[in-house]
Amino acid sequence: MTQAERGDPAYETILLDRADGIAWVTLNRPERLNAATEQMHHELLDAFARVAEDGSSRVLVLTGAGDRAFCIGSDLGFLTEVLDGEEADSDLFAAYLERLNRVVFALERMPVPTIAMVQAKARAGGFEMVVACDFVLIAEEARIGDVHTPYGHMPGAGATHRTVRKIGLQPAMELLMTGRWLSAAEAVDKGLALRAVPRDRLREETALFARTLADVPGACLRHLKAAVMDGLGRTVEEAVAVETREYLALLRSSSGPVDGFRAGQRERALRRAVPVSGTRTDAARTVQGGGPPP
Repeated sequence: MTQAERGDPAYETILLDRADGIAWVTLNRPERLNAATEQMHHELLDAFARVAEDGSSRVLVLTGAGDRAFCIGSDLGFLTEVLDGEEADSDLFAAYLERLNRVVFALERMPVPTIAMVQAKARAGGFEMVVACDFVLIAEEARIGDVHTPYGHMPGAGATHRTVRKIGLQPAMELLMTGRWLSAAEAVDKGLALRAVPRDRLREETALFARTLADVPGACLRHLKAAVMDGLGRTVEEAVAVETREYLALLRSSSGPVDGFRAGQRERALRRAVPVSGTRTDAARTVQGGGPPP
């Protein structure tokens, strides 16, 4: 199905490509290091909503165009408008932060798994989008970091919380307060990225991983993600109650568990029917038990 057939708009600052259960969203201002603007924020919100609502996309991949930056943060023109005066225009910046946080929360709350494919530098708002994704695959040549404090700034779109949640208090405080860059290897070592691969293989590796997730049967990943995300910050008892709620919701809303159980039964029957040297066949044995245990 083409973009026109899906009804997707022709965005100016991003690209949206949906095919075979995977949605690819690309920040598309490579000449400006994919710096974010108000228009980009609105287009990202629209694209994320379309992917969340269409039901056919089972994974979302977020990346940047070009080989210089995933996203370098806010556009310099906007920052000049806010900061190049006697005093900072805090009202204008407040509106910007509200909009940026809407983008990051929409990404984090996507009902499907999200993957940041970081092909080059990600800092500031770009870094905050990266840490909001479920998985990060990064080019070995890339670097990531919040990198606000060297310029007298601080995070404004959730890095103070999400980074702590992902790598722990002291490592996160050190990274945020020093404003230093992390190499791809260090990002993997700290748990901010799943794996690092050479840039020329990054899209292939990301597509393979996305395909693995997209091929998981039924709606189980949606409910699994909801259980994980809604369980964060709760007591163990509360989190397990959330998990139970999502498992029952899966059973009540999807044929996936029943289909998976029946497929498991058929596979067991076929395995038992295959003769093994030196033993009798089990073709006549009644199939007992089930597929994967709950």
